[in-house]
Amino acid sequence: MPSLRKTRVRPRHLDKPTIPIAYLELLIEILAERGFSPSDLFAGPPIDASLLAEARMSAAQWTRLVLRALELTDDAGLGYEYGLRMRPTAHGLLGYAAMTAGTMREAIEIVLRYARARQSHFDFDLEQLGNQRQLVVRETFPIPVLRTFFYENVLLGLARGSAILLGRELLDFPDCEICFDTSEPAYYEAWRSRLPGLRFDEPVNAVRFPAQYLDYRPALADPHASRQAIALCERELSYALDAAGTSRASVLAELEYSTEDGGYPALDEVAGRLRFSTRTLKRRLQEEGTSFMALLNEKRTRDARDLLARTNLSVQEIAERLGYENPANFSRAFVKSAGQTPTEYRAAAKLRR
Repeated sequence: MPSLRKTRVRPRHLDKPTIPIAYLELLIEILAERGFSPSDLFAGPPIDASLLAEARMSAAQWTRLVLRALELTDDAGLGYEYGLRMRPTAHGLLGYAAMTAGTMREAIEIVLRYARARQSHFDFDLEQLGNQRQLVVRETFPIPVLRTFFYENVLLGLARGSAILLGRELLDFPDCEICFDTSEPAYYEAWRSRLPGLRFDEPVNAVRFPAQYLDYRPALADPHASRQAIALCERELSYALDAAGTSRASVLAELEYSTEDGGYPALDEVAGRLRFSTRTLKRRLQEEGTSFMALLNEKRTRDARDLLARTNLSVQEIAERLGYENPANFSRAFVKSAGQTPTEYRAAAKLRR
């Protein structure tokens, strides 16, 4: 009898409505400039044009429509075009929250936290590389079709969006590089003059830039407006992850610190609240590429930022409140997540008030 692990089935996440229709609207805009109408686009795949009235589409629908667009345009570099046309406003609340952030560091933190509400098939991480930083993009599930197209538009969209936040053009940042883990495609040469520095055959897919960019201030910085947008992003993220059939959002919602109960709930307690066995919850989180401890650390970091910015508690008191026996362990964990020491983060937060 064949192993169930080897049985090929259609991944359920491909049919979940997780991708904003705004992304399809941008594709239609690009096609219109090339002489193609929405009816041309929907004439190919078995998808009704009424999809445009919906808020989100599935990955399967999005993939079929991109394949149709590539067929219509006969342009293998359409991923470059799409990424170069991506606007922060296409990302809705996420784009607004990033545009009004106090610094580029905060804008990237917003992307790291809330991008899955708009791009649930990718994870984003900020990594140190000497005196540079790189915003790394990784797929949460293997991308079976059009992998290069999707990485091209996501990475170029991130780079161009960052330039727009600073009120500049993408080519104004010659020390910004975009890295791909694939070989240089034949169509790259035709696009070279319109693109920043691209590097191929790299170990990761990432946008790479000097570390000092993190301290730059977005042109529309407005911390109060950003906080309001972040509150709405939190709600959108919860809805998006629930639509994708994930347990991640549910666990995060349960990880509320309680002074009365002496801290955060344990894994078995959260599993009981969600009506799962501990084993089932562990397995579901593992399938989603995360773990209970990773989510607990994420929630601790968010709470630490809030306490540092809005209270006069000492670093040691905050560490104890968040369950760290040693303040040094808290500081190391905070630096790893936020890229700053707790003291540096608090000082920067005071300057933004």
